[in-house]
Order: sequence, then C-alpha cells, then structure tokens
Amino acid sequence: MNRRVLVAALVGAVALALAVIAFAPYVYVEMWPWLNPASVVRDGPVRLIKGKMFDDYFAVEDLGANTYAIGEPRYYQANYSYLILGEKRALLFDAGSGTRDMRPVVAALTDLPVTVLPSHLHYDHLAGIIYFDRIALVDMENTRDRAADGRFTPSRYDFLGMFDGLQSPSFVVSEWIKPGTDIDLGGRVLTLLATPGHTSQSISLLDRSGKRLFTGDFIYPTMLYAFLPGASMSAYRKTADALLTTLPGDTILWAAHCC
Repeated sequence: MNRRVLVAALVGAVALALAVIAFAPYVYVEMWPWLNPASVVRDGPVRLIKGKMFDDYFAVEDLGANTYAIGEPRYYQANYSYLILGEKRALLFDAGSGTRDMRPVVAALTDLPVTVLPSHLHYDHLAGIIYFDRIALVDMENTRDRAADGRFTPSRYDFLGMFDGLQSPSFVVSEWIKPGTDIDLGGRVLTLLATPGHTSQSISLLDRSGKRLFTGDFIYPTMLYAFLPGASMSAYRKTADALLTTLPGDTILWAAHCC
C-alpha cells in the first residue's frame, strides 16, 4: 500500500512539474505588471549615440540609401522601427509602441505611400498600427487562418498588451506576404524571411543590395526574451544556423531595441 502511495505521489509530482513548466510563461506575463511597475515614458533628457530627436519623443537616424531608423528612446523598451524607401512606395518595418503617433515622423521623411509590416505581434511593435491604414502581415497558418473578412486581431498572448495595459488592436490587412517573398518597392527589393524563435510568427527583412538584415526581435544587443508564450530556444537555434549559412559575412544587422 505504501509503495502505491509513493508511486502515485511521484506521478503527481512529475505531472505538477510538467504543468508548471508548460504554464510558466503565461503566469510570468500575467504577473509582469505587478512585479515590474515602471513608467512607460521616461522623464528627463535623452542621450543619443547617433541620430537626432525629431520632437520630444521620437528620434531619427539616417542610415543612408534611403533608409531611416525611427526610435522611441524615452519609451522604456527603447523601440526602433525602420522606414525603407523605394522609388514607388515605402515600407515601415514595425509600427512602434503606439505611445505616440508616428505618422508625422514618417510624413516628414517621405511622401511615398507607406505600408506597415510588423516584425511580430507583440504590443511594443504592433500597437502603433492603429495610426496607419495600409498594413501587411506575414502569411502563415497561425496568422492568415485567424483573419476574419480580412480583419486580424492578435490573441492576448500574441500581443501581450498586459505589459502596458493595452487591448489587442483589430485591423484590416491589405497585403499578405509569404515567407521567402520578394517585396518590390520600386528600384529596391526586400526579401521577407521567417525567423522564428522570439515568437513563432517572427520575421526579418533582408536587403541584399544594401547587405542589411532588419531583425525585429530575433536578435539585439540586450537580453533576449526566449521565455515568453510562443518563444522557442530550439527555433532560435535553427533560425540562427540558417542565417549563418545563407547570409554574407558582412551583412549588417539592424535590431528593433536599444542603441
């Protein structure tokens, strides 16, 4: 009898441990606002390593070759979006946190029609989508299949808006782009690459002619988040191996956070 009790207790302990492992990322994000109370927008002066302030919130750095980094240095996540210009249209890679409207910055840099393409669905890259009306999204099973009548709403754990107290936005997708597709901006072609790891829907943009890879949150100089819902260390490794195999060694990586 004691042996049966012991076996049952061990099975129960193993089952509990597996459940803790499976649900830990969800518990983590739900508890984040209480464990990490922080001001969304920092006070005080901004110190930029490069570029210059556009106003009291946004920063702009001219990367050359009709490419601009648009930063939010006062936002606690220090996000950067990228405005990439062709001859006929422009692509904004990530829409920012939505804390401020990015459209005046974009309008000051180009009068071309602008399409926004998020690198993934997290709040700090997607919340600013509400200010734009031409939106592209990666065409995957876990994105296209969840759209209804062309309108897409990210799930709670895709968006993670609880970090900033935000509700998931709902928006019309004007363009679906499959991984591996070339995006012609007119005289300039970008290739959309699936780069899962940080999330399953994460993408990067390869500018072959400029030897640049816009990585989103796949990689950046500070701590990488590989413990959030949808993240995968094995996917991170597989993506990194693929990029190291296929990209020229002198490719410059432009990340979506920090510096």
